[in-house]
Amino acid sequence: MQPSKPNECGVLDAGLREVVATHGRGYAAIRVALCEDGPYRIGVEMHYAHGGFAFPISIHAEGFSTLDAARTAALELLLRSWHDPFPSEPDSVRTELVAMRAQVEARLRQPTLF
Repeated sequence: MQPSKPNECGVLDAGLREVVATHGRGYAAIRVALCEDGPYRIGVEMHYAHGGFAFPISIHAEGFSTLDAARTAALELLLRSWHDPFPSEPDSVRTELVAMRAQVEARLRQPTLF
């Protein structure tokens, strides 16, 4: 992975973008960038039928010494940021979010093969 250079706002391009959960057209992904000063920094994104969120990779965020540590931290950040469906959202949205969350949680429980 090549080091990423920050833009004028301190946001880095992802050197690695890994989709960690899918359901229909919805998905959740982690993004990791290797910084010029050495550590890996992370960002996450999730998109589903009725919404989503994304956090860019910032040079001001915590850095991690290894790619594996950054991946684990990104998965944990994704779960901490997970959206709970609003009462007005249909059951299909609840099913979508539950299915994708289970996929992310399974990645945390399993050792990586990378």
